[in-house]
Amino acid sequence: MVYIIKLLKPQKELDFPLMKALEIRRSKRKWKEEPLSEQDLSNLLWAACGITKEETKRSKSKRTSPSACNSQAIKIYTTTKDGLFLYDEKNHQLVQIFSKDIRDKIGTQKMMHSAPLGLIYVSDYSKMKNFLFKNDEIKWFFSGTDAAFISQNVYLYCTAAKLSTVILGLVNRNELHEVMNLKEQEKIVFTQVVGNPID
Repeated sequence: MVYIIKLLKPQKELDFPLMKALEIRRSKRKWKEEPLSEQDLSNLLWAACGITKEETKRSKSKRTSPSACNSQAIKIYTTTKDGLFLYDEKNHQLVQIFSKDIRDKIGTQKMMHSAPLGLIYVSDYSKMKNFLFKNDEIKWFFSGTDAAFISQNVYLYCTAAKLSTVILGLVNRNELHEVMNLKEQEKIVFTQVVGNPID
């Protein structure tokens, strides 16, 4: 039986100026052990790559973050003490992959393993079908770009919500790929950690 967490409706009317968020955005590497609130988790994931326009018979859906040729190749996995989940943006819910805590694989720096929420950005190369994506080198370039857009959305939401976050490039991607049991065409791009600030 698949365990699904239906997320709360995202709050889209937060009273925090975009220009102020850009001004005070910072990477913060300290957090409390307590989990994010259900509302913050919902808001954060929708801000990352939630659906802003439903798909039709003639066009794909649109997300909060852009992607090359609207490929939407980046999938977000979340990891907490309760296990690994895939964010299903179409239904705004989390689908559990397994219940094992793998936060110690989120990055090579031990201080990152204590973050209550880890985000793993995975690019599914099979979604890159446009003629533009000629080879894996080009697919990797655009995957990095698209994941960076998502990460910045997370940064800006965390700034507005007064959460701590930092993106991680120091990741043992091969090990994490194996632990997550990903397919060959699924490539881990970056990870990011989020938590409630200490101060």
